[in-house]
Amino acid sequence: MLDSVLEGWGLVESVRRVAVVGAGIMGHGIAQLAAQSGYEVFLMDIKREALDEAVKKIRWSLARLAEKGVISKERMDDVVGRIRTTTSLEEAVDSVDFVIEAVVEDIEVKKNVFSKMDEHAPEHAVLASNTSTLPITEIASATSRPDKVVGTHFFTPPVLRPLVEVVKGKKTSKETLQLAVDLAKRLGKTVIICRKDVAGFIVNRILGPVLHEAAWTVYRGEATVEEVDSAIVYGAGLPIGAFRLADYIGIDTVYMAGKAVSERDPAAIMPCPIFEEYYRKGWLGQKTGRGFYEWGEKGAPAVAKEAGERINSISIMAPAVNAAALLVRNRIATVKDVDLGVKLGLGYPKGILELADEWGLDRVVSSLEEKRKKYGEYYTPDPLLTRKVSEGKTGVEAGEGFYKYK
Repeated sequence: MLDSVLEGWGLVESVRRVAVVGAGIMGHGIAQLAAQSGYEVFLMDIKREALDEAVKKIRWSLARLAEKGVISKERMDDVVGRIRTTTSLEEAVDSVDFVIEAVVEDIEVKKNVFSKMDEHAPEHAVLASNTSTLPITEIASATSRPDKVVGTHFFTPPVLRPLVEVVKGKKTSKETLQLAVDLAKRLGKTVIICRKDVAGFIVNRILGPVLHEAAWTVYRGEATVEEVDSAIVYGAGLPIGAFRLADYIGIDTVYMAGKAVSERDPAAIMPCPIFEEYYRKGWLGQKTGRGFYEWGEKGAPAVAKEAGERINSISIMAPAVNAAALLVRNRIATVKDVDLGVKLGLGYPKGILELADEWGLDRVVSSLEEKRKKYGEYYTPDPLLTRKVSEGKTGVEAGEGFYKYK
Protein backbone atom coordinates (compact mmCIF):
# COMPACT_ATOMS: atom_id res chain seq x y z
CA MET A 1 0.00 0.00 0.00
CA LEU A 2 1.00 3.63 -0.43
CA ASP A 3 1.35 4.18 3.32
CA SER A 4 4.82 2.65 3.06
CA VAL A 5 5.88 5.34 0.61
CA LEU A 6 6.76 7.73 3.41
CA GLU A 7 9.48 5.44 4.72
CA GLY A 8 11.81 5.00 1.76
CA TRP A 9 15.02 6.95 1.27
CA GLY A 10 16.94 4.88 -1.28
CA LEU A 11 15.96 6.34 -4.63
CA VAL A 12 16.56 9.95 -3.67
CA GLU A 13 20.28 9.28 -3.31
CA SER A 14 20.46 8.96 -7.09
CA VAL A 15 19.27 12.54 -7.63
CA ARG A 16 22.16 14.92 -8.28
CA ARG A 17 20.79 17.49 -10.70
CA VAL A 18 17.40 19.20 -10.62
CA ALA A 19 15.79 21.41 -13.25
CA VAL A 20 13.09 23.98 -12.55
CA VAL A 21 11.10 25.16 -15.56
CA GLY A 22 9.54 28.58 -15.03
CA ALA A 23 11.29 31.36 -13.09
CA GLY A 24 8.31 33.09 -11.50
CA ILE A 25 7.55 33.31 -7.77
CA MET A 26 7.17 29.56 -7.41
CA GLY A 27 9.96 28.59 -9.79
CA HIS A 28 12.75 30.70 -8.35
CA GLY A 29 11.71 29.75 -4.82
CA ILE A 30 11.87 26.04 -5.62
CA ALA A 31 15.22 26.54 -7.37
CA GLN A 32 16.57 28.25 -4.25
CA LEU A 33 15.36 25.41 -2.03
CA ALA A 34 17.02 22.81 -4.25
CA ALA A 35 20.31 24.73 -4.34
CA GLN A 36 20.24 25.23 -0.55
CA SER A 37 19.79 21.48 -0.22
CA GLY A 38 22.97 20.82 -2.18
CA TYR A 39 21.61 20.07 -5.64
CA GLU A 40 22.99 21.43 -8.88
CA VAL A 41 20.07 23.39 -10.33
CA PHE A 42 19.15 24.45 -13.84
CA LEU A 43 16.57 27.26 -13.80
CA MET A 44 14.85 27.76 -17.15
CA ASP A 45 12.53 30.44 -18.47
CA ILE A 46 11.78 31.61 -22.00
CA LYS A 47 12.57 35.20 -20.97
CA ARG A 48 16.13 36.19 -20.03
CA GLU A 49 14.82 39.16 -18.01
CA ALA A 50 12.70 36.78 -15.93
CA LEU A 51 15.80 34.74 -15.13
CA ASP A 52 17.81 37.84 -14.20
CA GLU A 53 14.99 38.98 -11.92
CA ALA A 54 14.77 35.50 -10.40
CA VAL A 55 18.46 35.48 -9.51
CA LYS A 56 18.09 38.93 -7.91
CA LYS A 57 15.22 37.67 -5.79
CA ILE A 58 17.13 34.55 -4.80
CA ARG A 59 20.09 36.70 -3.72
CA TRP A 60 17.74 38.96 -1.76
CA SER A 61 16.12 35.97 -0.05
CA LEU A 62 19.47 34.45 0.84
CA ALA A 63 20.70 37.79 2.17
CA ARG A 64 17.70 37.92 4.53
CA LEU A 65 18.55 34.40 5.72
CA ALA A 66 22.17 35.45 6.25
CA GLU A 67 21.04 38.49 8.28
CA LYS A 68 19.09 36.16 10.54
CA GLY A 69 22.08 33.86 10.91
CA VAL A 70 20.35 30.98 9.15
CA ILE A 71 23.17 30.70 6.61
CA SER A 72 26.64 32.20 6.33
CA LYS A 73 27.76 34.70 3.66
CA GLU A 74 30.05 32.03 2.22
CA ARG A 75 27.22 29.52 1.98
CA MET A 76 25.01 32.16 0.37
CA ASP A 77 27.51 32.54 -2.46
CA ASP A 78 27.79 28.76 -2.72
CA VAL A 79 24.02 28.38 -3.10
CA VAL A 80 23.83 30.98 -5.88
CA GLY A 81 26.78 29.30 -7.56
CA ARG A 82 24.84 26.04 -7.81
CA ILE A 83 22.09 27.68 -9.91
CA ARG A 84 22.58 27.90 -13.67
CA THR A 85 20.06 29.82 -15.76
CA THR A 86 19.08 29.17 -19.35
CA THR A 87 16.39 30.04 -21.89
CA SER A 88 16.84 26.63 -23.53
CA LEU A 89 14.54 23.88 -22.27
CA GLU A 90 16.76 21.24 -23.84
CA GLU A 91 19.85 22.55 -22.03
CA ALA A 92 17.92 22.72 -18.75
CA VAL A 93 16.70 19.12 -18.72
CA ASP A 94 19.05 17.02 -20.85
CA SER A 95 21.29 15.90 -17.97
CA VAL A 96 19.06 16.09 -14.89
CA ASP A 97 17.44 13.48 -12.66
CA PHE A 98 14.35 15.39 -11.57
CA VAL A 99 12.41 18.21 -13.25
CA ILE A 100 9.88 20.48 -11.55
CA GLU A 101 7.61 22.47 -13.85
CA ALA A 102 6.32 25.78 -12.48
CA VAL A 103 4.79 27.56 -15.47
CA VAL A 104 1.39 29.25 -15.83
CA GLU A 105 -1.71 27.33 -14.65
CA ASP A 106 -2.96 26.45 -18.12
CA ILE A 107 -3.43 22.79 -19.01
CA GLU A 108 -2.46 23.18 -22.68
CA VAL A 109 0.66 25.16 -21.82
CA LYS A 110 1.69 22.55 -19.27
CA LYS A 111 1.07 19.65 -21.66
CA ASN A 112 3.20 21.36 -24.29
CA VAL A 113 6.01 21.91 -21.78
CA PHE A 114 5.83 18.31 -20.55
CA SER A 115 5.94 16.99 -24.11
CA LYS A 116 9.15 18.93 -24.71
CA MET A 117 10.64 17.95 -21.34
CA ASP A 118 9.86 14.32 -22.14
CA GLU A 119 11.63 14.66 -25.48
CA HIS A 120 14.86 16.05 -24.03
CA ALA A 121 15.16 14.69 -20.47
CA PRO A 122 17.02 11.43 -19.76
CA GLU A 123 14.85 8.31 -19.71
CA HIS A 124 15.25 7.87 -15.96
CA ALA A 125 14.27 11.47 -15.10
CA VAL A 126 11.09 12.15 -13.16
CA LEU A 127 8.89 14.99 -14.45
CA ALA A 128 6.93 16.81 -11.72
CA SER A 129 4.33 19.56 -11.91
CA ASN A 130 3.81 22.26 -9.31
CA THR A 131 0.18 22.68 -10.37
CA SER A 132 -2.28 23.44 -7.59
CA THR A 133 -5.43 22.30 -9.40
CA LEU A 134 -4.80 20.77 -12.84
CA PRO A 135 -5.02 16.98 -13.44
CA ILE A 136 -1.66 15.21 -13.23
CA THR A 137 -3.01 12.33 -15.31
CA GLU A 138 -3.85 14.62 -18.22
CA ILE A 139 -0.50 16.39 -17.99
CA ALA A 140 1.23 12.99 -18.01
CA SER A 141 -0.66 11.98 -21.15
CA ALA A 142 1.51 14.40 -23.12
CA THR A 143 4.58 12.25 -22.36
CA SER A 144 5.85 8.78 -23.15
CA ARG A 145 6.59 8.20 -19.43
CA PRO A 146 3.33 8.72 -17.48
CA ASP A 147 4.69 6.41 -14.79
CA LYS A 148 7.41 9.00 -14.12
CA VAL A 149 5.07 12.00 -13.89
CA VAL A 150 3.92 13.24 -10.47
CA GLY A 151 2.48 16.31 -8.79
CA THR A 152 4.61 18.29 -6.34
CA HIS A 153 2.47 21.19 -5.16
CA PHE A 154 4.54 23.71 -3.20
CA PHE A 155 2.86 26.61 -1.40
CA THR A 156 3.64 30.31 -1.79
CA PRO A 157 6.33 31.34 -0.99
CA PRO A 158 8.08 27.97 -1.29
CA VAL A 159 11.14 28.99 0.72
CA LEU A 160 9.01 29.76 3.78
CA ARG A 161 5.96 27.51 3.55
CA PRO A 162 6.62 24.08 5.11
CA LEU A 163 4.21 21.94 3.08
CA VAL A 164 4.33 20.02 -0.19
CA GLU A 165 1.38 18.07 -1.57
CA VAL A 166 2.60 15.09 -3.59
CA VAL A 167 -0.06 13.93 -6.05
CA LYS A 168 -0.30 10.51 -7.65
CA GLY A 169 -1.50 10.47 -11.24
CA LYS A 170 -3.39 7.46 -12.56
CA LYS A 171 -0.19 5.91 -13.96
CA THR A 172 2.37 7.31 -11.51
CA SER A 173 4.54 4.44 -10.28
CA LYS A 174 5.15 3.71 -6.62
CA GLU A 175 8.86 4.42 -7.18
CA THR A 176 8.13 7.83 -8.70
CA LEU A 177 5.79 8.73 -5.86
CA GLN A 178 8.36 7.67 -3.30
CA LEU A 179 11.10 9.66 -5.00
CA ALA A 180 8.94 12.79 -5.06
CA VAL A 181 8.14 12.39 -1.35
CA ASP A 182 11.77 11.85 -0.44
CA LEU A 183 13.04 14.76 -2.53
CA ALA A 184 10.49 17.11 -0.96
CA LYS A 185 11.72 15.97 2.45
CA ARG A 186 15.30 16.62 1.38
CA LEU A 187 14.20 20.16 0.55
CA GLY A 188 13.09 20.46 4.17
CA LYS A 189 9.37 20.07 3.59
CA THR A 190 6.61 18.21 5.37
CA VAL A 191 4.79 16.00 2.86
CA ILE A 192 1.18 14.96 2.50
CA ILE A 193 0.13 12.48 -0.19
CA CYS A 194 -2.91 12.83 -2.42
CA ARG A 195 -3.37 9.21 -3.44
CA LYS A 196 -5.78 9.88 -6.31
CA ASP A 197 -5.72 12.61 -8.93
CA VAL A 198 -8.88 14.39 -7.77
CA ALA A 199 -9.95 17.95 -8.44
CA GLY A 200 -8.36 20.34 -5.95
CA PHE A 201 -6.11 17.63 -4.48
CA ILE A 202 -6.28 17.91 -0.66
CA VAL A 203 -5.79 21.49 0.51
CA ASN A 204 -7.68 23.31 -2.24
CA ARG A 205 -10.42 20.68 -2.13
CA ILE A 206 -11.09 21.93 1.41
CA LEU A 207 -10.31 25.63 0.97
CA GLY A 208 -12.63 25.98 -2.02
CA PRO A 209 -15.81 25.14 -0.08
CA VAL A 210 -14.77 27.50 2.73
CA LEU A 211 -14.43 30.47 0.36
CA HIS A 212 -17.44 29.69 -1.79
CA GLU A 213 -19.80 28.82 1.07
CA ALA A 214 -18.90 32.10 2.75
CA ALA A 215 -19.69 33.85 -0.54
CA TRP A 216 -22.99 31.99 -0.96
CA THR A 217 -24.00 33.05 2.56
CA VAL A 218 -23.63 36.70 1.52
CA TYR A 219 -24.99 36.18 -2.00
CA ARG A 220 -28.18 34.64 -0.58
CA GLY A 221 -28.66 37.61 1.72
CA GLU A 222 -28.17 35.57 4.90
CA ALA A 223 -25.31 37.71 6.24
CA THR A 224 -22.87 40.50 5.41
CA VAL A 225 -19.18 40.13 4.56
CA GLU A 226 -18.21 41.44 7.99
CA GLU A 227 -20.62 39.09 9.78
CA VAL A 228 -19.30 36.03 7.95
CA ASP A 229 -15.64 36.86 8.50
CA SER A 230 -16.29 37.60 12.16
CA ALA A 231 -18.07 34.26 12.57
CA ILE A 232 -15.22 32.39 10.88
CA VAL A 233 -12.53 34.04 13.01
CA TYR A 234 -14.27 34.28 16.39
CA GLY A 235 -16.78 31.45 16.02
CA ALA A 236 -14.89 28.80 14.06
CA GLY A 237 -11.49 29.86 15.41
CA LEU A 238 -9.72 30.31 12.07
CA PRO A 239 -6.86 32.81 11.71
CA ILE A 240 -8.47 34.84 8.92
CA GLY A 241 -11.93 35.38 7.49
CA ALA A 242 -12.87 33.92 4.11
CA PHE A 243 -13.38 37.27 2.39
CA ARG A 244 -10.21 38.83 3.73
CA LEU A 245 -8.33 35.72 2.59
CA ALA A 246 -9.93 35.94 -0.87
CA ASP A 247 -8.79 39.56 -1.11
CA TYR A 248 -5.26 38.53 -0.13
CA ILE A 249 -5.14 35.63 -2.59
CA GLY A 250 -6.71 37.67 -5.38
CA ILE A 251 -10.32 37.32 -6.46
CA ASP A 252 -9.15 36.48 -9.97
CA THR A 253 -7.19 33.53 -8.59
CA VAL A 254 -10.11 32.36 -6.43
CA TYR A 255 -12.50 32.62 -9.38
CA MET A 256 -10.21 30.77 -11.80
CA ALA A 257 -9.37 28.03 -9.28
CA GLY A 258 -13.02 27.48 -8.43
CA LYS A 259 -13.90 27.31 -12.12
CA ALA A 260 -11.11 24.80 -12.82
CA VAL A 261 -12.03 22.54 -9.89
CA SER A 262 -15.77 22.58 -10.60
CA GLU A 263 -15.21 21.83 -14.29
CA ARG A 264 -13.18 18.76 -13.30
CA ASP A 265 -15.70 17.64 -10.70
CA PRO A 266 -19.00 19.53 -10.24
CA ALA A 267 -19.50 17.78 -6.89
CA ALA A 268 -16.24 19.21 -5.53
CA ILE A 269 -17.35 22.81 -5.34
CA MET A 270 -20.38 24.94 -6.13
CA PRO A 271 -18.89 28.22 -7.43
CA CYS A 272 -20.61 31.35 -6.14
CA PRO A 273 -21.38 33.91 -8.89
CA ILE A 274 -20.10 36.75 -6.74
CA PHE A 275 -16.48 35.84 -7.55
CA GLU A 276 -17.09 36.06 -11.29
CA GLU A 277 -18.97 39.33 -10.80
CA TYR A 278 -16.07 40.91 -8.91
CA TYR A 279 -13.57 39.45 -11.38
CA ARG A 280 -15.42 41.03 -14.32
CA LYS A 281 -15.53 44.39 -12.53
CA GLY A 282 -11.81 44.27 -11.79
CA TRP A 283 -12.36 44.22 -8.03
CA LEU A 284 -9.57 41.73 -7.39
CA GLY A 285 -8.82 42.41 -3.75
CA GLN A 286 -5.80 43.91 -2.04
CA LYS A 287 -3.77 44.28 -5.25
CA THR A 288 -6.39 46.56 -6.86
CA GLY A 289 -7.41 48.36 -3.67
CA ARG A 290 -10.90 46.94 -3.74
CA GLY A 291 -12.42 43.52 -3.35
CA PHE A 292 -14.72 42.48 -0.56
CA TYR A 293 -12.96 45.15 1.48
CA GLU A 294 -11.69 48.64 0.68
CA TRP A 295 -7.89 48.50 0.95
CA GLY A 296 -6.38 51.82 2.00
CA GLU A 297 -2.83 52.63 3.06
CA LYS A 298 -3.46 51.02 6.43
CA GLY A 299 -5.09 47.94 4.92
CA ALA A 300 -8.66 46.80 5.35
CA PRO A 301 -10.54 47.51 8.59
CA ALA A 302 -10.68 44.80 11.23
CA VAL A 303 -13.96 42.99 11.80
CA ALA A 304 -15.69 43.28 15.15
CA LYS A 305 -16.11 40.19 17.30
CA GLU A 306 -19.76 40.92 17.97
CA ALA A 307 -20.54 41.24 14.24
CA GLY A 308 -20.68 37.49 13.75
CA GLU A 309 -22.49 36.50 16.93
CA ARG A 310 -25.78 35.73 15.18
CA ILE A 311 -24.11 33.66 12.43
CA ASN A 312 -23.76 29.88 12.67
CA SER A 313 -20.09 29.35 11.80
CA ILE A 314 -20.57 25.57 11.64
CA SER A 315 -23.06 26.06 8.83
CA ILE A 316 -20.45 27.97 6.82
CA MET A 317 -17.71 25.40 7.50
CA ALA A 318 -19.85 22.27 7.04
CA PRO A 319 -19.22 21.87 3.26
CA ALA A 320 -15.46 21.92 3.92
CA VAL A 321 -15.87 19.16 6.52
CA ASN A 322 -17.95 17.26 3.97
CA ALA A 323 -15.14 17.58 1.42
CA ALA A 324 -12.60 16.33 3.95
CA ALA A 325 -14.81 13.34 4.81
CA LEU A 326 -15.01 12.41 1.13
CA LEU A 327 -11.21 12.46 0.86
CA VAL A 328 -10.90 10.12 3.84
CA ARG A 329 -13.72 7.77 2.83
CA ASN A 330 -12.32 7.31 -0.68
CA ARG A 331 -8.78 6.79 0.65
CA ILE A 332 -7.56 9.82 -1.25
CA ALA A 333 -5.93 11.13 1.92
CA THR A 334 -5.61 10.02 5.51
CA VAL A 335 -7.19 11.89 8.41
CA LYS A 336 -3.67 12.86 9.45
CA ASP A 337 -2.74 14.24 6.03
CA VAL A 338 -6.01 16.15 5.66
CA ASP A 339 -5.49 17.90 8.98
CA LEU A 340 -1.78 18.42 8.44
CA GLY A 341 -2.58 19.93 5.06
CA VAL A 342 -4.94 22.59 6.40
CA LYS A 343 -2.68 23.40 9.35
CA LEU A 344 0.49 23.82 7.30
CA GLY A 345 -1.08 24.84 3.99
CA LEU A 346 -3.77 27.21 5.29
CA GLY A 347 -2.42 28.15 8.71
CA TYR A 348 -5.37 26.72 10.64
CA PRO A 349 -4.59 26.25 14.35
CA LYS A 350 -6.25 22.82 14.19
CA GLY A 351 -7.13 20.43 11.40
CA ILE A 352 -10.56 20.65 9.77
CA LEU A 353 -11.47 17.20 11.12
CA GLU A 354 -10.18 18.07 14.59
CA LEU A 355 -12.40 21.15 14.48
CA ALA A 356 -15.35 19.10 13.24
CA ASP A 357 -14.95 16.75 16.19
CA GLU A 358 -15.00 19.76 18.52
CA TRP A 359 -18.10 21.25 16.87
CA GLY A 360 -19.88 17.89 16.85
CA LEU A 361 -20.35 15.81 13.72
CA ASP A 362 -24.08 15.65 14.41
CA ARG A 363 -24.24 19.45 14.19
CA VAL A 364 -22.23 19.40 10.96
CA VAL A 365 -24.60 16.83 9.42
CA SER A 366 -27.65 18.79 10.59
CA SER A 367 -26.30 21.94 8.93
CA LEU A 368 -25.68 20.07 5.69
CA GLU A 369 -29.14 18.50 5.72
CA GLU A 370 -30.77 21.87 6.28
CA LYS A 371 -28.85 23.34 3.34
CA ARG A 372 -29.63 20.33 1.15
CA LYS A 373 -33.35 20.85 1.66
CA LYS A 374 -33.04 24.54 0.79
CA TYR A 375 -30.37 24.58 -1.90
CA GLY A 376 -29.91 21.13 -3.42
CA GLU A 377 -27.93 17.91 -3.53
CA TYR A 378 -24.49 19.53 -3.39
CA TYR A 379 -24.97 19.66 0.38
CA THR A 380 -25.78 15.96 0.82
CA PRO A 381 -23.74 14.76 3.83
CA ASP A 382 -20.96 12.35 2.97
CA PRO A 383 -21.74 8.73 3.96
CA LEU A 384 -18.75 8.70 6.31
CA LEU A 385 -20.25 11.57 8.30
CA THR A 386 -23.72 10.05 8.48
CA ARG A 387 -22.28 6.68 9.49
CA LYS A 388 -20.25 8.18 12.31
CA VAL A 389 -23.28 10.06 13.58
CA SER A 390 -25.48 6.95 13.41
CA GLU A 391 -22.84 5.06 15.40
CA GLY A 392 -22.75 7.79 18.04
CA LYS A 393 -19.20 8.81 17.10
CA THR A 394 -19.99 12.50 17.00
CA GLY A 395 -16.69 13.91 18.23
CA VAL A 396 -15.08 15.13 21.42
CA GLU A 397 -18.19 15.03 23.61
CA ALA A 398 -18.93 11.44 22.55
CA GLY A 399 -15.32 10.35 23.06
CA GLU A 400 -14.79 9.49 19.41
CA GLY A 401 -15.27 11.07 16.00
CA PHE A 402 -12.49 11.20 13.44
CA TYR A 403 -10.19 10.84 16.46
CA LYS A 404 -10.53 8.94 19.74
CA TYR A 405 -10.66 10.96 22.96
CA LYS A 406 -11.02 8.28 25.64
